[in-house]
Amino acid sequence: MNDTISGNRIIPILKELQPLVDAHITPERLRRYVASLSSAAAPSTAASAIRNPVLKERLREDGAFKSEYLHFHDNFANTGSTAILTGSSDSQKSLWYFAHLDTLSYLVQSRQGARYPLVPFCHHLVRDGYRQAAVYRFDLAKGDYLVVANGRLESEDDRPVFTPENSSVRLRPGDRVVLSARYQEDPVSGDFSGHIDNAGAVAALAIAAPVLAAAKIDALLAFPDEEEGPLGSGNQVMSRGSARIANLLPIPDLVIVSDVQQAGGDPQADIRNGVENVTRLGKGAVLAEFSSFARGAVTPPHLYALAVSLSDFLREFGVKVQESNNAYTSRSDDVSALLKTPNVLLLGFPGFNRHFDLGTPRANLHDLVSLAKAFVYFAVLRFELRRIQDKLTRK
Repeated sequence: MNDTISGNRIIPILKELQPLVDAHITPERLRRYVASLSSAAAPSTAASAIRNPVLKERLREDGAFKSEYLHFHDNFANTGSTAILTGSSDSQKSLWYFAHLDTLSYLVQSRQGARYPLVPFCHHLVRDGYRQAAVYRFDLAKGDYLVVANGRLESEDDRPVFTPENSSVRLRPGDRVVLSARYQEDPVSGDFSGHIDNAGAVAALAIAAPVLAAAKIDALLAFPDEEEGPLGSGNQVMSRGSARIANLLPIPDLVIVSDVQQAGGDPQADIRNGVENVTRLGKGAVLAEFSSFARGAVTPPHLYALAVSLSDFLREFGVKVQESNNAYTSRSDDVSALLKTPNVLLLGFPGFNRHFDLGTPRANLHDLVSLAKAFVYFAVLRFELRRIQDKLTRK
């Protein structure tokens, strides 16, 4: 057993949390959340308006709002993002979680023939064939976002274009093209397809929220409205939603950022090629040391060692956490968090085709269950981190 964390100190805390964790965080509940969230594509800066009602309804069904230790904010501090505070209603928390609420979207340019050239408000990765897509428009009279067209999105010389099914439909500035995918699950393996980025982490964090509240753990659970952004080498082009939140608050002790992380390919081929530690569907949540080849967050070695040690303990509690092989982990809301504190952990879930690269995105339901449980158990790290930091500064 890895002894970076004392078992005598940590095991009793984990055992105290376990009945709450196992009773509430189940595959059935996770399925309800991720299926409904993934079915509601949510363009950046409109995500809270579209997905926030879905999230609230799932929590209401579970009786989450009856707790005096769970505080839901539709528009947290006027940032345009959804947030949940657990423990006290005070927004100044030492523990933060981020899981972005928005999905891929595209801006519309002037029509050319039957098609519309698009400007990606995301990292555009669609290359082969076409993908089903829809168009959202804000209806001022109804005060809501409505789907005004369906069609297909494809790449032409690596540039995205959209073709409406109905040629009489006219798109205009202010419209947002989003990719569409219906939730489908293999009941045996738990593998599912759908719009997983970032419905998977949002669902996992949302069902962890009532458990954190029941345990009276003080935390900020933020669901930023704008993580996706235009492709660029600088961090300022993305994760602007989490930056708006982070800029308002004092420095936390620990930030846990969650997003989909690209999984490996054929296991047998990887074995033949000598590739080690490739993340797999069905093997649990994923812990990564750094993102975007260190252009994003880089977890301090002592914090990463604590996280790995805790992951070892969690196996005894039925929670699987696999380590990334550091091949590639995408930047996410960590690019905002790292400007607030170096103590950033990247704890996500494995998936394929997160941006519809070569087909419909895929993930695994049981990995998300492990992720949701890990969110609760990882809350103990803030105390262990303080202990280690105090020891380091006394040298």
